[in-house]
Amino acid sequence: MSTDKLVELLTDQQPAKIEEALYELCNTISNIVSSYDDPYDAFAELVQNALDATAAARELNQDGFIPEISVNVDVSRNTLTVCDNGTGIGWEQRKWAVKPNYSLKRRLGQRSSRGEKGAALTFLQFGHSEFSLKTQTDQDSWKYTIVDGRNWFERTYKILDEAPSDPTNIGDHPQAEFALERVDRDDDSTSGTTASVRFPDNRLSELLGDDPKIARKRLEYILLTRTGIGFYIHNSDNETLAPWQKDLQVSVSLTMGTDTSNWSVKPGFLFPHVMAKQAGARKSSLLTASKKNSELLFDYFDESWIKKYLERISKNPRHMDVIHRFEVRGYVSYAFHNSWYEDVSAKHLELPADDTDTSVLAESLIQVNGGFLVAVRDFPTGRRKSFLHRSGAEHKSRTFVLLNFGGDYKPDYGRKNLSAEAHALVLDLCKALIAFTSDKRDALFRGTQQSAHNAKNTHDAGEALKEDAKRMQSRGLLIKSGDRELSRAPATETEVVAEFVRLVSNNILPGFEIYGFLARGILDGYFDYGLSFGKNHMYDVDEIPFGVAFSEGRDLKSSGQWMEFKVRSDALIDDIKKNAGESGKKYFSLIDLLICESIDTATDKFELIEINEDNYDERKYFGVTHLLESSENNEHKIQVICLQKLREILAGTGKISELREVTPLEE
Repeated sequence: MSTDKLVELLTDQQPAKIEEALYELCNTISNIVSSYDDPYDAFAELVQNALDATAAARELNQDGFIPEISVNVDVSRNTLTVCDNGTGIGWEQRKWAVKPNYSLKRRLGQRSSRGEKGAALTFLQFGHSEFSLKTQTDQDSWKYTIVDGRNWFERTYKILDEAPSDPTNIGDHPQAEFALERVDRDDDSTSGTTASVRFPDNRLSELLGDDPKIARKRLEYILLTRTGIGFYIHNSDNETLAPWQKDLQVSVSLTMGTDTSNWSVKPGFLFPHVMAKQAGARKSSLLTASKKNSELLFDYFDESWIKKYLERISKNPRHMDVIHRFEVRGYVSYAFHNSWYEDVSAKHLELPADDTDTSVLAESLIQVNGGFLVAVRDFPTGRRKSFLHRSGAEHKSRTFVLLNFGGDYKPDYGRKNLSAEAHALVLDLCKALIAFTSDKRDALFRGTQQSAHNAKNTHDAGEALKEDAKRMQSRGLLIKSGDRELSRAPATETEVVAEFVRLVSNNILPGFEIYGFLARGILDGYFDYGLSFGKNHMYDVDEIPFGVAFSEGRDLKSSGQWMEFKVRSDALIDDIKKNAGESGKKYFSLIDLLICESIDTATDKFELIEINEDNYDERKYFGVTHLLESSENNEHKIQVICLQKLREILAGTGKISELREVTPLEE
């Protein structure tokens, strides 16, 4: 059919205003499509529509109705298809079904639906290479197909946007290839809908790989962590579910080339402790009944649990009102080391350790990690988010929280944003949960990374070293003989030390006289500093951006200085915030220099100020990139060398010619 027919279908405009209507339609489509930025959005939306339809059908047909959905992925055709036996959509509702910003869910009796903005089908139509919808009710059946929808609207929008204000010939614009027609009803089947998309790229093969066994595992992981099939089950108790959820049957089909595999999936979120068990990790135990040497502590929480264990939250009337109103429940877990979630997920998903693209693939796939995930009426919405509060890097990376909102919480909250009413609660609740979990860390397994040679015998020490070797190999090569630069960024404090020593020994960071490094669980070092007055060391915004200011031409000299090493700057702030006498406690006023790989500028009561031409005279050591200030101590500032920033400027062409003259990097 022609473009004008598509405009008539998707808008309320009359044909006489077709150009104006077409422009407004493309503008609306663009706004909707651009709001989707997750590779799993099509999975999430197709599955959610199917689940809403089956839930509504169960409410309308209580006796003997078994809700069923099937997910079919064809990697070679790059297609995703989801079928359901739900309510279906009548022919008379066809226009409203595909029209942007209009939802049929209430009209179809889907009172408990999780979305009602009417954006999903627009995204599915115009965010993909092809979209098709076939639906059937008790009375009739119809089919809608649009090919190359994304390319059509983008090209049309561009032409109209650049055209005169009153275009006159619609024929000058790309024509949409779509079809909408009634089809014969299949008398042998019940009501329901089949919806399908073809992706415009090779994301399915990139995500799933080429091994059918691994692809099956990854596909199931996606369904259980990124779509409504992975709905929240409180305390693993099916009695907390609605009747249709208990009876829901999910089948999956995966086609790779000429091979097709079929299997059923048990719905329910893939919690970290369950995935760990599948991946062969050490035991997990409840937070409130912690067992020694667990790799993971976890628990389910609700209003009564919060009242019992989180005094700070339970004594806040506003927070408790939100918890009660939205029937807040959830899950929290705390791992024994910072990268535990990534390690277990990577093992579960069989991510290749030597693949240069593994980090991108892992970032795309891994959903369970440090951070929080929102569910609305049991269904996860969107992807994992970083914790809202600042600082606490180590404990935040070890903690995972799933927050489930029920009651009258709006369905479309949580996908992109939290409800304003829930924002303060989520901030404080996550803080309280992290504090509660971190207090239980003494029950956790210490981990082989602490000291393999503290094992009980040679065999155990050898096994621990093998695990250490595997972990280090998975990070990739750091440096080899003859290298002038690192192969990758430092990933541990000891690697930060190694890079710092390399920079000092090569005179890229001149002036340091280092006496040594202590290793009392947290690395620190003792040094004197002396830098002679000279043009090679003097600050120049273009030539020597790491230079210092020599007051009245005098050399820089200081003695008895202490430096700290961290992967991230906020890890030092965590140590500073610890109570006196607590292991790893640091004192702000006693630290002169921090060397770290990266910085976090958002930290409570602390501020990181980048050195520039306005404040370079505050730089005490050549190469300092930032100053760490405390709102509670105006008399002291910690000098900071951020290696990431240092490399960034070193790589700048023509910006540091004088500095290059005194470094071996140009050899």
